[in-house]
Amino acid sequence: MPTTLEDIARSLNVSKMTVSRAINNHPEISADTRARILEMAQRMNYRPNQFARALTTNRSYLIGIVVPDLMHSYFAEICRGVEFNARPGGYQNLICSTDEDFAKEITEVEALLSRTDGLIVASASSPKDARFYRRIVSEGAKIVLIDRVVEGVRCPTVTTDDVQVGILATEHLIRTGHRRIGHLRGPEVSTALKRFDGYNQALAKHGLSRDRNLVRQCGYTEPDGYEAMSSWVKERKVPRAVFAANDPAAIGAMAALNDAGLRIPEDVALVGGGNIHYGDMLKVPLTTVSWSTSEMGQLASRLLIDLINGKKKRVKKNHLIVKPELIIRQSCGAASA
Repeated sequence: MPTTLEDIARSLNVSKMTVSRAINNHPEISADTRARILEMAQRMNYRPNQFARALTTNRSYLIGIVVPDLMHSYFAEICRGVEFNARPGGYQNLICSTDEDFAKEITEVEALLSRTDGLIVASASSPKDARFYRRIVSEGAKIVLIDRVVEGVRCPTVTTDDVQVGILATEHLIRTGHRRIGHLRGPEVSTALKRFDGYNQALAKHGLSRDRNLVRQCGYTEPDGYEAMSSWVKERKVPRAVFAANDPAAIGAMAALNDAGLRIPEDVALVGGGNIHYGDMLKVPLTTVSWSTSEMGQLASRLLIDLINGKKKRVKKNHLIVKPELIIRQSCGAASA
């Protein structure tokens, strides 16, 4: 037999009303109580009667999630975080991947708007592309931006502190004794732009001059990192230390260095960002800056469900930030030293 609200209430020794309110994100339920109830609902595989709810509420109980890449764990873990919070409330996810292509992103978003109650989007848009999101938000679309912000768009967002990501990575390489620190800069999206800003801030703070020859344009994938590092190798201008804007780019760069016969970290120290799940299992484990992608997903789904339920005033902050931290492994040289 399917699990009911009474089953969950009985297992936690609370009332059925408390369980119902927790699942529907009622403001009178504390965060701790709600988390405990949602965890039990997940464990007991609770499924609300979706068809009946849709008929009575005129909703689809579908959440659209649009991300740039599902090949690596980073965005998959965000999707799991969304699901953890949304499923006990009766919502299911529709997930689309855009391959960092903004034109494809527009197509996916427009297709999902009419089928879902709201969207969580990690946008591949550059600052000049904000007009599309300004328009659909002004038309009433319920959207939460995750991982990346789109400047000028007034909707809730959940990110890490990307400037701090750049500072943490660069300052760590400075502390290990490096003075010429390269940067594999990501695409023209907010995360890469802010991490580049953090890189520059760290250099300035420690009296190190900026050198455009130490910065290489790079995408967010392993082939992008491989290509950018290979060009450095061919020119024989590889810096002794490099901060890559994300982990896949760092891993691609590591492969290019290995193919060129250069050792990590003895010849080139590397730091990435994002802490993808196999970074600690590489031949040379990758030093990275980490933050909780699961927490980001849970926060985003909570904000979106509040929007769907017309509870915008409950959101005290429109931009929630998950704190980053440095994870030291062998690729930077510090752990082995």
